[in-house]
Amino acid sequence: MTNPFIEVTKTRGGKKMRINVNHIVGFEDQTYSNSTQRITYIILNNSGITTVHVKENYDEVTKMIEATYK
Repeated sequence: MTNPFIEVTKTRGGKKMRINVNHIVGFEDQTYSNSTQRITYIILNNSGITTVHVKENYDEVTKMIEATYK
């Protein structure tokens, strides 16, 4: 495994954040009801359940996660 952190962009405020892929419980492809733009909903487990919406789409997040295991 390489560096377990991926960098994503939060939908609220556009801030960058780094997530440890070992804390990801699941993630889901989503769109806003008033837009066709795809976003990703990520569920994290780190001493409790935390969720975050990120601008990167499902396919981009999948590739980032898979890259950490190569």
